[in-house]
Amino acid sequence: MTKHESYEARCKKAIEEINRAENIELNYSNIAPVDPWRGAEESVFTDLSESHGLNPDPLRRNFFAPDRMHAVWRSTSGPLMVGEFSLNHIHLAISRSSFPPDDWTMPAPDKNILGSLRVIDTAPHGGSGDITGLRLVEGSDPEVWFYDAGLHRIHRLDIGYAEYLDMVLLTKGTTGWQYLFADVQLGAADLNTSADMLETMFDTFPDLFPDHDYSTLRQRWEARL
Repeated sequence: MTKHESYEARCKKAIEEINRAENIELNYSNIAPVDPWRGAEESVFTDLSESHGLNPDPLRRNFFAPDRMHAVWRSTSGPLMVGEFSLNHIHLAISRSSFPPDDWTMPAPDKNILGSLRVIDTAPHGGSGDITGLRLVEGSDPEVWFYDAGLHRIHRLDIGYAEYLDMVLLTKGTTGWQYLFADVQLGAADLNTSADMLETMFDTFPDLFPDHDYSTLRQRWEARL
């Protein structure tokens, strides 16, 4: 990554990498048009600060102008591996252009957290219902939370917003990658599917995407087995 390379450019490059990768099929990709107002970074962060009381500093790195950036892919041979990301513009996310799902099976505290999230990432093509969102906390930087709809569970991730966007590009949105940043044991029976998907990712990605370093993520995976 060069010093002045935008997140949008990096995302486009990641999608190109997926498209060129052997034994990977890019099923769908789309970079939405740029709204002139939301493309103006300073206007966006001034409004987020004035309207929502947010400190723009932890949100500013990895700013992107398109309303949405979306890619869907799957492996074509070997163990099943799928991935998807659909990233919402930060202003659309904070102003709640889309809402998290209701999940009445969850305990009340978790349900309240889910309902408060500002959605930054979804997987609409796969239909899983999983989302990642920001939880706004007065006097603190926004927290990043991941909701697994299939397992009816929600976890705070130990990364910030900008770091989350970095990891989307590194993992290419591989299903379950968020658990690498959650307080979980991937050896648990209910996380077998995510654990298997991540194992396949670590077995194949260093060869598929040799320009990227997966050693730190692998350490996180091994620590959670």
